[in-house]
Amino acid sequence: MIDVLIDVLVIGGGPAGSAAALRLAAMGCSVMLVERSLFPRPHVGESLSPGVWVHFETLGIARRIERAGFRRSFDTLLRWVGETRRVQAGRPSLIVDRARFDALMLDATRASVEIAQPVFVEQASVRDDCWHVRLSDGRTVGARFLVDASGRTNFSRRARRFTAPRLVAWHARWRTGHPPAETLVERRGDRWLWGTTLPDGTFSAMTFGGDSVPMFGTLRDSTLFSWLAHIDPIEPPRASDATPYVCESPIDDRSSAVGEAAFAIDPISSSGVQAALGSGIVAAVAINTILNRTENRQAAIDFYSSHVARASAQHGMWAAESYGGGHEAEGLPDVDDEAILSANADAHVIVPTIRDHFIELAPAIRTASGNDVAFLGGTPLPPIVASIRPRTPARHLIEQWSSAMGRDRAAAVLSWLVKHRAVLQERN
Repeated sequence: MIDVLIDVLVIGGGPAGSAAALRLAAMGCSVMLVERSLFPRPHVGESLSPGVWVHFETLGIARRIERAGFRRSFDTLLRWVGETRRVQAGRPSLIVDRARFDALMLDATRASVEIAQPVFVEQASVRDDCWHVRLSDGRTVGARFLVDASGRTNFSRRARRFTAPRLVAWHARWRTGHPPAETLVERRGDRWLWGTTLPDGTFSAMTFGGDSVPMFGTLRDSTLFSWLAHIDPIEPPRASDATPYVCESPIDDRSSAVGEAAFAIDPISSSGVQAALGSGIVAAVAINTILNRTENRQAAIDFYSSHVARASAQHGMWAAESYGGGHEAEGLPDVDDEAILSANADAHVIVPTIRDHFIELAPAIRTASGNDVAFLGGTPLPPIVASIRPRTPARHLIEQWSSAMGRDRAAAVLSWLVKHRAVLQERN
């Protein structure tokens, strides 16, 4: 017998689960979130990359995060391939107490989402096109859709493929009299170290490697972190699995995985929370489509599956570049005013894309790297490319587009299209 009937049941109250629940509720779905732990609960991953702010805005919690007073870090002391240098970012990373941050995010959902906590799932099965989920509080919940936000626990038992060699992370915190103001990052052979001062003044450090070498051995051998090897940590260091992986079927018509239930990235980018929030937000749109626009069900499944695969591959590429020492990003090419250009007909595709709160099929431009792009900074690309007549001089295109977007913007859009081979440049 069903005690509660809802649209979506979210299992897991971390950043990905909270983000999915918030967005689904904002779209009008009835949502319950089940979390087995009491918050605040200890958690690692205290450095949030600058890209999290756009997700906070989407979720409507940016002011709440700002008021929390988390520390902002602009400077990193980086020792990589034997050289130490100071790196100053244009936008700051956010240094948080993850126990407090996760609790803050979960609290933000309470106004629109029922939170069952601490409660765990005892049994879940599908009958008559509905999930029947028995909870440890004695209730049976009926849900049209289930979201697995259980992280590496992998509640839904989806198959995973490792995307990099095994990676072991060690973590500990220290109380020190004068903690560094900068974030510290250092590479030591096949291992690397990260550390930063948390908002409460303690220093948090992690070491990463392909084996289970104890943390203090790695600290003693380092240049930037050797001072920690002579101080007792607050608690003994703990090891955990940090190996990146991806779920190749992260969604179907009854359930989906978000956050680390869907994919895990190398921690070298400090983008784990950003990736988790993004997956929860995108999954919510796909789920809303599956539930309320059934004619676009397959498009929604394809869209979120592609999002997970693309995010995993992109972060894997960035990690490989970081381990290799990095490279200078390529800028946009200069397109001569007299260059003769033609649209690349093969670049036009029809793909699933987000419109309002739903996934639907729409035209896009496929770049040479295989990415499908419908808008560039708010500019719709397919109609622009479709309007290009064969063998048109670049200056004519820029003049034509300038009335709508300004000359500098028109030149930048054209350069981007040429770089990504949506527009082909002919030899004179």
